[in-house]
Amino acid sequence: MDETKAEAPAESGDISSAPTQMLRREDLQVDTDSREAKFQEEQSQILKMISANAPLSEILTKLVLLIEEQSPGMLCSVLLLSADGNHIEHGAAPSLAPEYVKAVNGEPIGPKNGSCGTAMYRGKPVIVTDIFEDPLWEDYRDLAAASRLRACWSTPILTDRGKVLGSFAMYYREPRVPTGEESRLTSVATYIAGIAIERHRHN
Repeated sequence: MDETKAEAPAESGDISSAPTQMLRREDLQVDTDSREAKFQEEQSQILKMISANAPLSEILTKLVLLIEEQSPGMLCSVLLLSADGNHIEHGAAPSLAPEYVKAVNGEPIGPKNGSCGTAMYRGKPVIVTDIFEDPLWEDYRDLAAASRLRACWSTPILTDRGKVLGSFAMYYREPRVPTGEESRLTSVATYIAGIAIERHRHN
């Protein structure tokens, strides 16, 4: 996945006018213009929520739902890195099973800790196209199966200096390889989530 991040605005002050990320015209459907306009407007609304110091959980939930709307069948989550830098904390996952969300919350990060725990540990994207076959999911395979999850691609949310803040993940219920469009959506999600998390931690 593309890890390129747009330059984030200052940590304080009004960030509602921060740049939003655009989907390329040639990759969209016939209704490109209206969909893209709505997508841009929703991004702007989330940035306004950040400026207004809305609760982080509300911001991240709205962001996750926005990204999910762009790709039917996709389930997303934002996880946070704990203050000690060693554990996963729940951020937002409105479409994932509550049992799955509860089980993942508080788990350690590490070199073989599913997609998200491994992505935070490495500070790099982790693409798992089939959870049932990938060794990174060996300890979490039954949990994923119970929630009917088969693919998970996770990208760390980073500060401009490369510090890990959390992760953004895309799940599917069948084995799947990411496309260019999903890569761009990940860039949008990690960019906005990074702004929100940093602002929350500095307030």
